[in-house]
Amino acid sequence: LAACSTHKKSQDDAAINDANAAYNGDDAQSSGLGEESGFGDDAASGRTASNGRVYYFDFDSNVVRDEYKPAIDRNARNLATHSNMKVLVEGHTDPRGSREYNIGLGERRARAVAEMLTAKGVSPAQVRVISYGAEKLATPGHSEADYQQDRRVVLVYLQR
Repeated sequence: LAACSTHKKSQDDAAINDANAAYNGDDAQSSGLGEESGFGDDAASGRTASNGRVYYFDFDSNVVRDEYKPAIDRNARNLATHSNMKVLVEGHTDPRGSREYNIGLGERRARAVAEMLTAKGVSPAQVRVISYGAEKLATPGHSEADYQQDRRVVLVYLQR
C-alpha cells in the first residue's frame, strides 16, 4: 500500500483523512456497510472523518482512551454479527525511539484494541494484528501535533 500525503495541518480531520488514505488499496475496503448504516459514526465525539476506525494514543502508551471505546464497541458488534468479515488491526507510533521499540509499542497498541474486540464477542479468527511502528507516518512533520497523528491504531476491514 502506498499513498501520498498532503500538508494540511490546520484541521485534525484533514490529518485523519490523510492517515486513512493509506488504507484504500486493493485488499482493503473503506466501508462495506453503506452510508445509511451509521456504523462507525463518531458523532458523539465530534469526529466523523475517522469513521470510528482510527484510535489515537498518548506518548509511550498502549492504553485505549475512553473516548474511543464506543467506536470500538460498534466495530465489535459489527464484526460479531458478520462472522465472514475480517479486520486488520494496525499499530503505529511516532518516529521517536528505536525501530525495535516502536514495532513493539505499535504491536501493544494493536493488541489492546484487538483484545477489546474479542472481549466483545469477535472471533479471534476474524482479527489479525500487525505493527508498522513508525514506518507509515500519518504526517511528515516533526511537531507534537504531527506526532499525535502518528500514534494510532487503524482498523482495516478486509474484503471477503
